[in-house]
Amino acid sequence: MELKKISRYLIYLISLFIISLGASLSIKANLGTSPLICLPYVSSLIVKLSVGEVMFVFTIIFILIQVALLRGGFEKRQYLQLVIGTIFSAFVDFSMMLVNGINPVGYISQMTLLLLSCVVVAFGVLLEIQTEIVYLPADGVIVAISKVLKKEFSYVKPFVDSSMVILAAALSIIFLGYLAGVREGTIISAVIIGPIVKVLKSYLDPYIERIIE
Repeated sequence: MELKKISRYLIYLISLFIISLGASLSIKANLGTSPLICLPYVSSLIVKLSVGEVMFVFTIIFILIQVALLRGGFEKRQYLQLVIGTIFSAFVDFSMMLVNGINPVGYISQMTLLLLSCVVVAFGVLLEIQTEIVYLPADGVIVAISKVLKKEFSYVKPFVDSSMVILAAALSIIFLGYLAGVREGTIISAVIIGPIVKVLKSYLDPYIERIIE
């Protein structure tokens, strides 16, 4: 039983790293980042901090939002999001360092890298879902809103993602004077990552469950 728990947590940590790697690849593609990292990325450009450092700040903000929305209904184990968010933030900066030398030239190369980033993120999300450990802070906000509104997660997520993207676009125009981090790649990521997760799940589910079990 203890070995099973260790295996589950190890797979979860791997999933966080894979998601961070996919997010970093989307940044390097320079066609617009995914909704998950869009707002932290734009904010990092504004405040001149690393993406990971800004992600940590948003981790705290997202947890406070959840507590405010759910109050007594906020599960104590979800405070682990602070730990998970800190680890994920570190992974983002580490991943950015790993992909630093990747600089695609030409639109086709950029789009290829963007699509690759979507597959990488989708695979990480699949592993994260299968382990059922604790929500990433951004997903935790969506879960909290869905509970308050009594709506399905899948119904609320597009609205929250869209709000994040719109806010990121507004901040970039106001503070940077140009549109940063929000382009066609943002829309593509938002649309195709979910379906890619479903496709990967249909093929890889048995293998992932076997590893976790």
